[in-house]
Amino acid sequence: MRDMVLVLNFDDAASRAVTRKLRSERIFSKIVPGDLPLEKIREQEPAGLLLCGGVTGQFPAGLDERVLQSGLPTLALGDTAAAVLQALGGGAGDIVLQGAVRKLNYYWDSPVTYGIESAERLLQCARDFSLPEGVSPICKAEELVVGFAHDTLPLYGIQFQAEQNDMEGSMLLRNFALSVCGCTTWWDDDACVTRAVEEIRRVVGDGRAVCAMTGGIDSGVSALLGFRALGNRLQCIFVDTGLLRDRESADFLRFYRDEIGMEITRVPAEEKFLRALQGVRDPGEKRRVISDLMHGILQETAGQMGQFSAVIRGTSYNDVMFGGGRHRLMLDESVPEICPVQELFKDEIRRVGESMGIPQEIVSRQPFPGSGLALRILGEVTEEKLRVLRRADAIFRSEVLRSNAARRLWQYFAVLSSMPGEKGRYVICLRAVHASEHSMAYAARLPYDVMENTVDRILREQPEVRRVVYDWTPSENYTGIEWQ
Repeated sequence: MRDMVLVLNFDDAASRAVTRKLRSERIFSKIVPGDLPLEKIREQEPAGLLLCGGVTGQFPAGLDERVLQSGLPTLALGDTAAAVLQALGGGAGDIVLQGAVRKLNYYWDSPVTYGIESAERLLQCARDFSLPEGVSPICKAEELVVGFAHDTLPLYGIQFQAEQNDMEGSMLLRNFALSVCGCTTWWDDDACVTRAVEEIRRVVGDGRAVCAMTGGIDSGVSALLGFRALGNRLQCIFVDTGLLRDRESADFLRFYRDEIGMEITRVPAEEKFLRALQGVRDPGEKRRVISDLMHGILQETAGQMGQFSAVIRGTSYNDVMFGGGRHRLMLDESVPEICPVQELFKDEIRRVGESMGIPQEIVSRQPFPGSGLALRILGEVTEEKLRVLRRADAIFRSEVLRSNAARRLWQYFAVLSSMPGEKGRYVICLRAVHASEHSMAYAARLPYDVMENTVDRILREQPEVRRVVYDWTPSENYTGIEWQ
């Protein structure tokens, strides 16, 4: 049995929230598909299971009901609690509370609810539960059963989800993981580093490994972990596309190569990317052109470096869950891949990087499209447009940072468009949003002096810019932040 809780995903947002809460308590948890068969679940040897559904009143589909008889400690949250109760022979009737505040009373004779004080709570969606024989209530809202426990099996259900800044929800998760599953609080930055270093050494053995670095934090932390494990037996490749932000390439090389001493081959490819992007205006086509060229350069460069025993990748947890990731270096199929940060969210990757000494100006950089500034130029990419956009973006970011407004923002950047009817003249659009990964994004109300100083500097320092505007458009999720 592994010291971890497996989170069965029936709702993306809920699963991420629960996983983050457990990890913040130093309890390791991992998200897997909700319809994972029992055999696949057992292969991972979890200490317990969390079933995470939304609170929409919809019964989730796909749960392997053999899980409920497996003996694995299981806590069902949100809509999955109703599905589990029905599988146990109970009734999950109509929705009787929706968006209602009620006082919850917890039964302390259950290890999941022990020590949790009664408190008022907003119940977004609650059904009328009727409990079968052998199942008892552990939490009620007046006479409505909100939580239940099986009398002989380690099965529990709660009709609500653990929310942000939710003390009761955190205690429920902590009680379940520690008291029911027997987990320990071992998950921290040092444990991440130790596990990753040991795994890299195990896979690579006495050989060499190669890692493609993009300038971002995911590949940077992965490469640094590889360097901790292998020293100069790790060879890194950095393709300088000319599409990064102001001073990003120089700062990246100064730290990883000059200060840390990592073996990094810089491939100057600015002219190649500009030529490849000539006449390309569609964002999707830009991504394809950049990805294809990057892949070819990486393959050619790595092929000139001899034999490698493994490839180290900067694949993160978000890449695993939602697809994506940066340009991939692929060697022979027999060469194994190591993804040392694939179980980490972005904020965890940043903390690990900080614990290993990566400076704040690198570790706290904002997320950036894999295709770089090419996606923040509307229309064809040219050397002049890159120069103008890079400078405008740097001015905006410096003014935001100087005001301390950056701490409240998810992203803030500039976008460039040609000025209609004026060749060689441009419009700069500023974009700043409040959001988190894969959630709704709203335009930020920046202080007036920040906007005034930014506009004044851009117009004064860049005569090619005729207009500066601000984008107030909300987006359904964080990917909609970009103009693409």
